[in-house]
Amino acid sequence: MADLLAGGEARQRFLRYWVRDNRGNLFDLAFFFTFRMVPAALCSRFGGWLGRVLVPRAYVVPLQRARANLETLFPDHASDAIAGMVDAYVDSQGRQMVEYSAVSRLARRPGGVRRVGVDHLQACQDGPVIFMGLHLSNWEVLMQCLTDLGLKVSLNYDPPRSRARHWIVRYVRTRAGIALLPPGRQAVRPALRVLEEGGQLLVFCDEGFNGQIRAPFLGRAANLQTNYALVARLARRTGARICPVYLTREAGVRFTLTILEPFVLDGAASSLLDDVERLNGIVEPLVRMHAPQWYFVDNRLVS
Repeated sequence: MADLLAGGEARQRFLRYWVRDNRGNLFDLAFFFTFRMVPAALCSRFGGWLGRVLVPRAYVVPLQRARANLETLFPDHASDAIAGMVDAYVDSQGRQMVEYSAVSRLARRPGGVRRVGVDHLQACQDGPVIFMGLHLSNWEVLMQCLTDLGLKVSLNYDPPRSRARHWIVRYVRTRAGIALLPPGRQAVRPALRVLEEGGQLLVFCDEGFNGQIRAPFLGRAANLQTNYALVARLARRTGARICPVYLTREAGVRFTLTILEPFVLDGAASSLLDDVERLNGIVEPLVRMHAPQWYFVDNRLVS
């Protein structure tokens, strides 16, 4: 108490937790619940407008980094083409954030989601499955689509730092029917248990960590410090099939859900690094193909 009154470090932590942080928390919650009363298409459209207006003004450095990354990934593209990709990126970022208020409505709009490869799920009914997801367009809508198809998916995740945003993420996902595992490394044992019991696990294999792109490798040397390695280890140990799934935005609030053919990591002689490179060989082309809709395109791309 004396430290609080004297203005020490404890007082600063108290003010940050109960005053400064809560201003942002209240705003996020008010924003989320207000837009739950707004038509889904209007939510998304407002988000796109907000991204185009806000990102160039408030997120100058991330926007510059996104542009530089796109130039690196597409060296043959003309400047006008890169500018168009940057515009699509800020639109996608803005839409995704506001669409948290309308996830289930977007996933269930008549004609709103075109489904490709749903027949592949027949091979996922018998035995454990790891769905390998990507942070493209709106991955929350992806999760709602999976559970709407009758899948009972468990998810490991990294929680947002903001308490309000963490609550919103948990609220949206649990309402979608997603079983949330403990955050971070604490999820490994529960994830293994899910698969050993023949269940279904969703792991996102494109990653940004501390502001740096960790996966896909995008021309860098492969390594084992990614969710690729986690997926490979879990699949090898349990015999789980791996089924890549992702959602792309066609235009506005029209999406395509794509389910690729599931496969097993066969070949006992394969090393873990070989497995990782195989998984990256699936993820990286998809990220490149849909780079403007990729959440981590503004992270640092370090060799």
